[in-house]
Amino acid sequence: MIHLFTTYFTRNIFFLFLLVTFHEVALGQCPNAPLSDDRGVFSINNIDSNPVNSDGDNNPTAVNNIPLKVCPQQSLTLKDLVNGGQSRSFEITQNTSVLSTPSAIPVPSTTNSISTTAPVTPGIYFIKSFGSNNGAGYYACQVIQVVDLEKPKYTVKMCDVAGTSQKEVTIVLLDDPSNKLIDAYSYSVTPLGSVPRGTNISDITNYPYSIPLTVNSGFTSYELVISGTNKVGRCEKSDSRTLTTVSTPRTPVLYDISIDNGISLNVAATAGIEHKIWMRDPTTESTYNTTGTPAYTYTPNASLVGEIQKFSVPDLTKQYCFKVNAFDICNSTTVESTNETCTTPISGNTRQGGNTISWKVAQSNLLGNNFRSYDVYKVDASGNESLLRNITSIGNNLYDDSDVICGEEYTYKVITNYQYKSTSNLLKLTNTSIPPTPLGKVASTVIGGQLIRVTSLEKEGSDLPTFTAFNYYRANSIDGNYTKVHSGTSAFWDDNSVNPSAQQYCFYMTWTGGCGESQPSSKICPIFAQMQGSSMIWSPESSFTDPIAEYRIYRIDPNTRLPINTSGSGLPYTSTRHSLNLSTLNIPEAEGQTIYLAIEGFPTSYPPTTLSNYVEYQRPSLALSAQAFTPNGDGLNDTFYIQGRFIKATKMSIFDRWGNLVAFVENSNYPSNPQLGWDGTNTSGTKVPAGSYAFQVQVEDLSGNTITKEGSIVVIY
Repeated sequence: MIHLFTTYFTRNIFFLFLLVTFHEVALGQCPNAPLSDDRGVFSINNIDSNPVNSDGDNNPTAVNNIPLKVCPQQSLTLKDLVNGGQSRSFEITQNTSVLSTPSAIPVPSTTNSISTTAPVTPGIYFIKSFGSNNGAGYYACQVIQVVDLEKPKYTVKMCDVAGTSQKEVTIVLLDDPSNKLIDAYSYSVTPLGSVPRGTNISDITNYPYSIPLTVNSGFTSYELVISGTNKVGRCEKSDSRTLTTVSTPRTPVLYDISIDNGISLNVAATAGIEHKIWMRDPTTESTYNTTGTPAYTYTPNASLVGEIQKFSVPDLTKQYCFKVNAFDICNSTTVESTNETCTTPISGNTRQGGNTISWKVAQSNLLGNNFRSYDVYKVDASGNESLLRNITSIGNNLYDDSDVICGEEYTYKVITNYQYKSTSNLLKLTNTSIPPTPLGKVASTVIGGQLIRVTSLEKEGSDLPTFTAFNYYRANSIDGNYTKVHSGTSAFWDDNSVNPSAQQYCFYMTWTGGCGESQPSSKICPIFAQMQGSSMIWSPESSFTDPIAEYRIYRIDPNTRLPINTSGSGLPYTSTRHSLNLSTLNIPEAEGQTIYLAIEGFPTSYPPTTLSNYVEYQRPSLALSAQAFTPNGDGLNDTFYIQGRFIKATKMSIFDRWGNLVAFVENSNYPSNPQLGWDGTNTSGTKVPAGSYAFQVQVEDLSGNTITKEGSIVVIY
């Protein structure tokens, strides 16, 4: 039975159970022997003046049956006090028989005592004494309780005695099961460093038990030593602590409060004194119930310095108000804070077009903490706060934020400005009901004169919430219909299905995310340049989201795609117009008849820039002829030939006045022999008569173009 209860009960509860049980059942009473046999007498630990007589005769209130408390393995001296006793023995057992067992310890014949130890396991035991005298046996018994004493449980305070130089110390022994196992106490209060002088007190039957005493106040600190013992021997447990005068609590002050996985309340109070934070629900309570359980109990570390106290509340979405008090244990009064504060919980939801947040209305009648305004903040991912609005109307507890992007998370908080601040919890909202915002700046450019690149200048996919793809739309003219031509995750796309030198194209971009497809970006048209007579013209539409501020015209090598700079040619040429007369340029004939030009556009948000298609410009060839010549062999003006530029070959036919062919001259390599022409002879090699002749010249220029020139030439001798 005892071992069974030891398993299921804590030590203190078990001891208390045994105290009650063994006063009520036979197991807690000494086994009773016949009156003729219970004549034994023995002492414990040489306390001969108060010996154990007989066995208690089944009387539960007999001394024998009131347990003596001993500690586990405490040394015990058991002395048989029967004169002339023989065959003596002692036994410590839980056996309820009056008979001895083989475990009984015989008393040596040369002495009447033995030394032994108490059992290890706490519980109720019997010390039994056996012997004989004049042929008749005798027996005596005492109930003992093996207890594992704990340090005394107590509270203590030291207060100044008003109007005197003394201090009053009050020790209160608590109503604790472990204290009830202690038979006697010893205590002392002496100046720190002095030798303790103990005062004893025993036979306490009612707890809690108060011990008042007075000490001189010539010292700042005292040492309290208090111990508890049993009656048999010195089974003792002690505790000590340094005593200083209990401070009188100052009025607590509540500062800022915030909600952050609980409540954080900044309070200035008096160090070393227990303070209690009380809570009320302002929707149902106008006062604080300070007779119940406080929201939080704590002891400040520093006096009148704000310290953050963190504690939990039943529901963080509800508004609670708080005040603080402390009990002045020396004067038996309660010191209350002169102000109170309340939390500001916020909630919110998303809607088409924005986010809506609301918060609990501030309390207008707080003690020492008047409402001033609300501050509504938006907090970015780095923790930076931006003030959205300051609201001075206490009943205006709603804010609509329309500056939101679909799929992007936003964090909000509200601060109620009383005399001190009440900061809300952080509210996170992600709106998926708003169409994605259009892309910002986009651009288009011709690359290598052959393909068009369209790109998002500001946003990559990683910059867009819930991004899945960029979409590219194209129209094959300025006013044409747009169709989707590509979709992908890259922020740029090269369209190689176009011919940028043949026509103008325009584009726009969108992006798709968890909220669907965005509205179109601005429409952009890469620069389309073409020849119109001797002038180059180009489209005025911008190839950027921003307008083009100026254009720069370059001569370009179509193979290397690098600019060609010729000093004095007039290129590169900068213009804000959309045309350039190329005949005004001064490019040497040695540079060739065909040149290539490109336009670079500089937007107002430069850089970057954009390029046009390549424009092929064929400079016009030139063929000039004389009106007369003198083929007389004097070496001066003896030949009629064609003069000009960019000429590859000529075919010259001469006719008389009747239209008969007189001569034909072909120059297939004009650049190497430009003065090859008619020397005034006919097809037979005979000089023709002086006079006027008609001619027709076919000129092939370096670009393969054929020019026919007709006229008359006068032969003079």
